[in-house]
Amino acid sequence: MPSNRLLVFDTETGGLDPVKYSILSLGAVVWEDGRLGDKFNIFVAEPQPAVEAVALSVNHIDMDWLRQNGVSPDEAVKRFHLFLEKNFGSLPLKEGIPVAGHNVNFDVGFLKRLYSLTTYNYDEIFSHRVLDTAGILRFLIICGKLKLSSASSNAAFEHFNISIDQGERHTALGDAIATAELLTCMMELVK
Repeated sequence: MPSNRLLVFDTETGGLDPVKYSILSLGAVVWEDGRLGDKFNIFVAEPQPAVEAVALSVNHIDMDWLRQNGVSPDEAVKRFHLFLEKNFGSLPLKEGIPVAGHNVNFDVGFLKRLYSLTTYNYDEIFSHRVLDTAGILRFLIICGKLKLSSASSNAAFEHFNISIDQGERHTALGDAIATAELLTCMMELVK
């Protein structure tokens, strides 16, 4: 696997705490040298979903729809592994798949939750090293390379003219794609 290939991913969740709340969807895109590759999107129907209204007001996921159309955690991970093997090679990899995202530790927490609901082991698949676009933004602001009021995704997407269709914002795949585009924009900024 080339060292400059990353899995940029995002989750939509039932709340802010992965110990208490469910993962509802997972979106990912393969990023390599500033180019976006294969995409993955899946909705997860946990057996006992835990959600709060404020989370659903942001991601607009209809729980009745999710119960009917989402897949079990085990099936979600099986399908995810097929996608990962296609793009990164046979699992597990010696070094683990490097992941990236915006405030990525939030999403890592929910991806670990998903794996905990299955017989698969997160730590056997993914690298312990992560790349956080929010942290990179903060660094570029501190260095004077960017003039932004915050390292939020909204501020960054606006600054770099990254457009997301209204219906795709706060969807796992839509935000993963926009974050991958942001990563490319920041890479170009420092070249």
